[in-house]
Amino acid sequence: MNALVLVNKPVGVRSTKCVAVVRNCFGGIKAGHAGTLDSTASGLLVLLIGNATRFSEYIMSLPKVYRTVIQFGAETDTYDYSGEVISLKPYDHIDGSAVDDALYEFSGYRLQNPPAISAVKIDGKAAYKLARSGQEVETKARPVFFRSVKRLSGVVDGTVELEVSCGRGTYIRSLAHDLGVRFGCGAHVKSLERVSVGSFSLNDANDIDAEDFRTVSLSALAGNFTRIYVGERDSKSFMNGMSILLRQAERVCRGVPVMKDTVCVEGDSFLGFGTYAGYDYVRPVVIVPK
Repeated sequence: MNALVLVNKPVGVRSTKCVAVVRNCFGGIKAGHAGTLDSTASGLLVLLIGNATRFSEYIMSLPKVYRTVIQFGAETDTYDYSGEVISLKPYDHIDGSAVDDALYEFSGYRLQNPPAISAVKIDGKAAYKLARSGQEVETKARPVFFRSVKRLSGVVDGTVELEVSCGRGTYIRSLAHDLGVRFGCGAHVKSLERVSVGSFSLNDANDIDAEDFRTVSLSALAGNFTRIYVGERDSKSFMNGMSILLRQAERVCRGVPVMKDTVCVEGDSFLGFGTYAGYDYVRPVVIVPK
């Protein structure tokens, strides 16, 4: 079986635990994830079973939507509620209008420093392991993409709820921290929930304690990407490792563009990804039967 499983991860449960539960449910089949969630966060976790695990990198490139409650006035060392408070400052100067003005700065591409307590690698080691061993950690700023950041509530007792649509590698905890710096009072994430990944919604996710897990087909995954659909002849060539001509595709289906120099290729019996190989040619990289 090559498919996806959507799971509603509860707060306090690690993503790796969800993978283990799904793997056991399907008789020990190979399983993995397409982007983890912190144990302090909840929401949609996209898991992969069988050879669908080979699509992890591509699924992680899909846009994601989060809902978060941010607490102003308190900065923590983890940038969320689980950490130690390292600064307390007044937040009375912040209202909804001020938040809206600040959110204009979080649109499009922006440089962002990941939290020190994160899985980001520094000299090959996870930043959180270095930080928790007592070492001083300084993460490097990297570009992230915000499609939109919307305010969903007024500012009540220093908290505000936001909806964030963003690209891969974005830390909502860093967004909260940066807003705290912007207002000069500190801030951290009070709660965080991922509500969608591409076309996949939390509303369609399985509870982690479900007896049986519903699966999502590779055809449904294909619907996320801009892709070329190929007929029987090119399908055989592509599945046999041969490059195919783009102009011979039966049709082009619109969706989210794949990563740079990469194209999604779909046939009746498979889903795959390839790279451009000279003018109008696509060379197969990964192919998984539906």
